[in-house]
Amino acid sequence: MTNTPAIEMKQIQFSYGEKRILNNFDLKIERGKVYCLVGSSSSGKTTTLRLMNGLLTAQRGEIYIDGKRLDPRFGEKWRRSMGYSIQGSGLFPHMTLEDNLSIIARREAWDKSKICQRIHELCELMDLPSDTGFLQQKPAQISGGQQQRVGIARALFMNPQIMLMDEPFSALDPITRSELQKEFTRLQRQLGLTIVIVTHDLSEAFTMADEMILLNQGRIEQKDRPSRFLLSPKSSYVEEFIQSHSPGNILKEVYLYSVTNTDIWTATDLNSSVLLSNLESQEKVQKAQLEDAKDFLRQLGQDNIYWVNPQGQFLSSQSLVKEELSHTTSLLSTDHILNGMKTILRQGISALPVINHEQKLIGVFSEGALDAL
Repeated sequence: MTNTPAIEMKQIQFSYGEKRILNNFDLKIERGKVYCLVGSSSSGKTTTLRLMNGLLTAQRGEIYIDGKRLDPRFGEKWRRSMGYSIQGSGLFPHMTLEDNLSIIARREAWDKSKICQRIHELCELMDLPSDTGFLQQKPAQISGGQQQRVGIARALFMNPQIMLMDEPFSALDPITRSELQKEFTRLQRQLGLTIVIVTHDLSEAFTMADEMILLNQGRIEQKDRPSRFLLSPKSSYVEEFIQSHSPGNILKEVYLYSVTNTDIWTATDLNSSVLLSNLESQEKVQKAQLEDAKDFLRQLGQDNIYWVNPQGQFLSSQSLVKEELSHTTSLLSTDHILNGMKTILRQGISALPVINHEQKLIGVFSEGALDAL
């Protein structure tokens, strides 16, 4: 049985009325892994998940759970053997947290002491309070993050080996979502769970998945390790989908002028002296010797000397750390951050001059901006 897939779907056909969602659909979910189902709206993600736990019945094909064929007549029994967590926790608002947690166990006629023990185990596991004051509250009385933790704890109550999750973290704020993703990944490894997650968040899939499954109009476009989607996309659709949903794509909407540091000193060669000017304060300092100008900049913590002509147009920059390193590379202020990041990495330098359309130096894009991002 160890080589038997946790879930196997064979030649599944499913339609809503005349609309075909899945056609001759095959999928294997191996034990102890996290799978993320991704794809555009109406690609079949949630339908696939609901078929797995018997909430929907296929018109044709077979589904196996741990090698046993799922019988639609006993769908409730199958559902109780799996954990199921949905967006917004899915808690019953009129019930206390204790009743929400134990609802299935009470239907299965667990005795009270066993239920209390399991509640305390799960509260500890999910970093939730286990006192009566907390457990007697209603869902609306606790935070969104705590609601989601309770929802996951309820899904784990019957000690399932398979967890199905539909957008489980999407309703949370970014900080809480990131925290829960990390904790749930740790929990999955600790318990050895098999997990299938539907998500619209590609960064979530890359963070949590052992394998990603990209659906396109009810068929699998690619099923692979997350890295393979980036390095070896199997079709133009995969490549376009990843690029359009990539977190890096967001950076294309942020322009360099928004992260340009203007508190820098420029240098203009006046033949007999060097004029240093601060772009932000407009303060000016004149030095008779180039070495004096360099020492002045070093004392201020500036790693480069940025040469401009009397009109303020950028000419070149020279490293004050590595004397031999000099270049004329610059970035346009209306370019996007992603291109700036790529250029800094390729050039192997700490800062790049940013110019406007008149070639005037307006500041620098630096490693400090990367740290802030």
